[in-house]
Amino acid sequence: MLLFLFSCFVPGPGRKDPRCAAAPASTPPSRPRSCPPTSPPATTCTTTLYLRPTFGLLRPQPWAPLTDAEWAALRPILAEHGCGVADHPRPGRPMADARARLDAIFRAVTLKRPRPQGGGRAAWNQLPPEFGKADTVSRTYRRWCAADLWMRLLQVVGAEDCPEVLARLTHRICCAFRRGIRLMGLRAIVLARRLRLYSALPAPSFWLPDPDLSEIYMPVISRPAAPRQGALGPPAGPGQPPPDRLHAPRHGRPGQDRRVDGAAVRAA
Repeated sequence: MLLFLFSCFVPGPGRKDPRCAAAPASTPPSRPRSCPPTSPPATTCTTTLYLRPTFGLLRPQPWAPLTDAEWAALRPILAEHGCGVADHPRPGRPMADARARLDAIFRAVTLKRPRPQGGGRAAWNQLPPEFGKADTVSRTYRRWCAADLWMRLLQVVGAEDCPEVLARLTHRICCAFRRGIRLMGLRAIVLARRLRLYSALPAPSFWLPDPDLSEIYMPVISRPAAPRQGALGPPAGPGQPPPDRLHAPRHGRPGQDRRVDGAAVRAA
């Protein structure tokens, strides 16, 4: 009798108690997507920001004079930008030996200080005297930098169809390009990053400004700030200074605008 009652209330291995049936799985509420649908995934951002710039650097190569084949490939580019070589007569005194001057620039930008002196790149005045005067070489480098020669050379060696004779000069061209980042500005940083020639950058890529990345993440930054824009209150009415005048610059320092309307004071 007891066994019969026990079997009525306790289901066997083949029976299921309807009271213990699993409740239908409810779909968890989806979190609002803060990133726009067109933003790249996290793995792509990590590779672009950290892995590729860190492990994609060029191996340093010792300096060597330009060969005849290398100079024959570089000469048309120098002539195109008017850098020491001209296929047609130009006003002014022509450069005596543009090939030797380019060799001197490549030697200066690849020269390193000894480790006891701190390492790093050497100054122009440490150029060996057999390459000419350091002031003349540095002045030529800045003049060619203003003529966008180094940006043109970086585009050539960064192209997929770069000739093999110029591909051997990639390290030296990256060193020359990196030396003139301050003269060329932000456009040089953008060019080197787009060509993935991270050895041409003066610092790790994730330490430098990236306008391309700013265009991707600006919607992400502005979306959480959109609800707070209305919390600043209505725009300034007549007789009130606009918000951008509350902290107007005063002699290079931000300060509050303390100007008082005389008519309003007399009316009070």
